[in-house]
Amino acid sequence: MGSLLASCLVAHASADTSAVRDSVTPLGALWRSAVLPGWGQLYYGSVPKAALFFGASAAVGGIVAWNNTRFLDADRRYQQYDSTDGRKTLALREREFYRDQRDVAALWLVAIYALNLMDAYVGGEMAGFRLDSSTSVQLLPFAGGIGLIVQWQLPGLRSAP
Repeated sequence: MGSLLASCLVAHASADTSAVRDSVTPLGALWRSAVLPGWGQLYYGSVPKAALFFGASAAVGGIVAWNNTRFLDADRRYQQYDSTDGRKTLALREREFYRDQRDVAALWLVAIYALNLMDAYVGGEMAGFRLDSSTSVQLLPFAGGIGLIVQWQLPGLRSAP
């Protein structure tokens, strides 16, 4: 499955993207990423971002599922003990631990999903933005850190005859 996805990503990345980028819409990227995280990024041509969002969503989703399974097991153990059994307190602590871990991971999953949607929309909007030879971006070191210089040459103005 992973090799199939990788070969599709490479085939998509090697295709001529100039015609594809002209037909990219922000809402098209947004809806694709809403269905499957990373699909919108793949739609506008960013293979590394697509892999990152898909992988992060799958990994954190797996963590949520794993913690939920452990929570349910601990809850079953908690329910089987009577109130006089000392193991009930330990089972309660274990149940609460896995519930908290599941909930935190679910919040991370929501954050990754939201960031995925925002990135897909912005990437779809910027897909038609072209940088030509009159535009340059440079990172330059300064005494206090690193600076970013963006140079953009505006088209020349014609004088009236």
